[in-house]
Amino acid sequence: MDRFLVNDIYSPLSRESVFECSAEGIVVVDDSGAIVKVNNSANGMFSYDSGELLGKKIEDLIPTRFLSNHRSLREEYKNSLHPRTIGVGKDLFAKRKDGSEFPVEISLSPIQNSSGFQFVMAYIIDISLRKRKDEELVKAHNDLLNYSEALKKSNAELENFANIASHDLQEPLRKIISFGERLQISEMQNLSEGGKNYLIRMQSAAARMQELIGSLLHFSRLSSENEKFQPVNLTNTLFKVLDDLEVAIENSKAQFEIDELPVIDGSSYQIAQLFQNLIGNAIKFRKKDVSPLIKISCQKKMGLTVFEEMVEIQIEDNGIGFNEKHSDKIFDLFQQIEGKKYGGSGIGLATCKKITLKHGGDIVVKSEEGKGSSFFITLKTKHH
Repeated sequence: MDRFLVNDIYSPLSRESVFECSAEGIVVVDDSGAIVKVNNSANGMFSYDSGELLGKKIEDLIPTRFLSNHRSLREEYKNSLHPRTIGVGKDLFAKRKDGSEFPVEISLSPIQNSSGFQFVMAYIIDISLRKRKDEELVKAHNDLLNYSEALKKSNAELENFANIASHDLQEPLRKIISFGERLQISEMQNLSEGGKNYLIRMQSAAARMQELIGSLLHFSRLSSENEKFQPVNLTNTLFKVLDDLEVAIENSKAQFEIDELPVIDGSSYQIAQLFQNLIGNAIKFRKKDVSPLIKISCQKKMGLTVFEEMVEIQIEDNGIGFNEKHSDKIFDLFQQIEGKKYGGSGIGLATCKKITLKHGGDIVVKSEEGKGSSFFITLKTKHH
C-alpha cells in the first residue's frame, strides 16, 4: 500500500490544505490508472462520497466514447515530466456516479514522489455553465441574424408600400378631390342642403386621407432610407422651420425664446421635420385666447461612454398639455390624445421618435393638463 501513499507530495501541511480547498477538482492516479487521492471538489463534482473513489480506475470517470482517447493520453504522459491542458476547444466530457455526463477541461501534470513512483495529477474544471453561456451567445447571435434578415424584409416591404402609396393610392384620391371640386363649382347650387353637406364632408375626408398617406409615406421612408449624415447647424435649421411656419406663427401670435443650438452630424431634412412637427404641435395645441410661448433651450450631455457626446434640446410650451399617463403612447403611430378635435394624421410624433432614434438619441415628454408640455430631445453630436 505504500506505493499509493502520495501525501509526501503535498507536505508540508499547507500544501495539503490547498489541495483540499481548491475549487478545481483534483484527482491523482498511479501508473496503472488507479485513483490514489481525490480532493473535496472532485468528490462533489463526480457525486461521490469521501473515500468512495479511492482505488477505482480513472476510466470510471470517463464516458465510454472517450476511453480510447484517454488511454492514449495516459500512455503519452506516463513517463513525461511536462504538464499539458487537454479539452480546450474540444468537446471533452466526464461521467458522474449516476452515469450523467458534463463538459470539462482537464490539465494533466506528471509527478513523482520521494520513493520514485510515477503519478499523474489531473486538474478538472466543470465548464457546464460556460457551455450554457456559449450556447446562449450562439443563440443570441443567430437570433440577431434572423432579426436583421426580418428587418431587411420589413424595410423592403415598407419600400414597396412607399411605391404603392406614392401612386396607386394617391392617384384615386386626387381624382376624388378633383371631381369633388368640379361638383362644388358647377353643381353646388343644384344640390340639396343635405347633398351639399355630404359633398363637403366627402372632400374633407379625402383631404384627410391624402394627408395621412403622405405622412405614412414619409414615415416609411425614414425606416428604409440610410442617408449619409452631414454637419447640420441646428440654429439655422430651426430658423428655416420658423420661416416656413410664418403664417401659423402670425395667426397665433406665438412668441419664442431660443438658445443658441450647436452643429451636429445628421440629416438637415429630418431635423427640420422634427422641429416642424414639435413647434407646429405647440402652436396647434394652444390654450384658447392665450398666445403660445415656446422656449427652446439646449445643453450638452454625456452618452453611454465618456467618448460619446450628446446634445439635449428642450422644447417647452404653455399649451393645453395632457395627462402624463399618455406620455409613452403619444409616440406610437396614429395616436391622438385629443382625438379629431385638432385634426392631424397621428403620425407626427411617431416620426419625431423615429428621427431621434436614427440620430442615436431619443425623445421623451413631460406634461400636465392645462400647464403645457416639455419635449426633451437627445441627439448624438458625432456619428463615426
